Amino acid sequence: MEKRIKYTGIFIAILLLRLAISCSESSDSSEVPNNTSSSNCPTKTCGDFSSQSAAQSAYDSNKSCYKNLDSDGDGTACETLK
Repeated sequence: MEKRIKYTGIFIAILLLRLAISCSESSDSSEVPNNTSSSNCPTKTCGDFSSQSAAQSAYDSNKSCYKNLDSDGDGTACETLK
C-alpha cells in the first residue's frame, strides 16, 4: 500500500510538471510577434514607406513583425518601391 501511494504521488507530480510546462509554452507564444490585432507588432504595409530601403530596414529589424512587407518570401521587402 505504501508503494502505491508513493507511485501515485510521483505520477501526480509528473502530471503537474507537464501542465506547468504546457502553460508556460502557451504563454510564451503570445509574446511571439504576429500580425494579429492583439500583437505588439505595428501594422505596416509597403504604402507606409517612402522607399524600398526604408521598408527593408524595418523588415530586417524584425522579420516576424514585418513579414507582410515581403510578399513572395525572398527576403526583399516592398520590391515595387524604388
